[in-house]
Amino acid sequence: MSMSDISETTKKKKGFNSKLFIKVFVLVFIIALVGGTAGVIYVNKLLDAPILNKGDGSSGSGSGGDEEIVRPTTPENISILVPGTGMFAAEFKDSKRVNVLVLGNTAEKLSDTIMLFSFDPEAKSVAIISVPRDTYYARAGYSSSYLKINSVFQNGPEASAEAVSDVLCGIPINYYAVASYDGVAHIVDSMGGVPFNVPKRMYYSAPLENLLIDLQAGEQILDGAHSVQYLRYRKGYYDGDLGRVAAQQEFMKAAIKQALNLNTLPALAKSIVENVDSDLTLRSILYVASEANGMNSDNVQAFMLPGVPEMIGGLSFYVAADDTKITAMLREIYDPPFTLPADATGPYVGVAIAKGAAEAEDL
Repeated sequence: MSMSDISETTKKKKGFNSKLFIKVFVLVFIIALVGGTAGVIYVNKLLDAPILNKGDGSSGSGSGGDEEIVRPTTPENISILVPGTGMFAAEFKDSKRVNVLVLGNTAEKLSDTIMLFSFDPEAKSVAIISVPRDTYYARAGYSSSYLKINSVFQNGPEASAEAVSDVLCGIPINYYAVASYDGVAHIVDSMGGVPFNVPKRMYYSAPLENLLIDLQAGEQILDGAHSVQYLRYRKGYYDGDLGRVAAQQEFMKAAIKQALNLNTLPALAKSIVENVDSDLTLRSILYVASEANGMNSDNVQAFMLPGVPEMIGGLSFYVAADDTKITAMLREIYDPPFTLPADATGPYVGVAIAKGAAEAEDL
């Protein structure tokens, strides 16, 4: 597929397409108006229903059952899956951010991709925080590879949310969203592909895994199958899985840019409903959609949990840095500018210094 092929499925750069939101809003308003009190009750149930939840166990083992769990909510009626602790229960307790944990599900029920999308409705910006799948996460009664954070997913996405919140110093998490690689491929195809500059030739063959990655370098439009190949490639990075995490972040930024420019939003929405398992409610989706109206794709930043690779018990792990460095990253996201610790390292450092210098010049 050439770059010119995308012209029929994209518009000139503009904000979030709100046509779908308006249609749903009008429908909900009519139901409430005609139905009176009963209509309002029905609308509230409709708005609070997890419309993306498959209920088939595809997200992991989970707790299952029909028991309804009532979660706390924010003043904006956004559900809270994992409440904030520490600084998020104190100085940032009034933040209006919506945090959605995105997980890539494998056939082995492992979260191959772990990304926390933090949407700021006031700044109309998104921060993507990646947690490497090999991150060390101690759990009583577990050993060996089960001490990697990706294995927590076998207990369900809610358990993964708790673990991610733990390693990110108690950050609150509102919702989860889970997709398999096949689901990602379908979603990308519904977007007409993603324009992307593949940085280098990528080739990897593993017949026993039924995996073939064969990508040429350069500007191109990645369809669903080739997008998955790019997302799964890691053997050619000098830093292994960490290189793949950075590559996945670049792809996600390109995909968000493409989604914001689409005139085929209904097809994309339909594909997401069919291929994503999530506890996101219609109310939360409408809220984010309305608040994201006018969002620019340039307002997307990528971060990674600070840490270092380390061998433990003969296995390769990623060990998170101390809380000082992690909170420095989180403050860059929640409350810039701030003062970095002298020995801080990580992808957030350059951004923080540049931002702080720019704001100092305005004083």
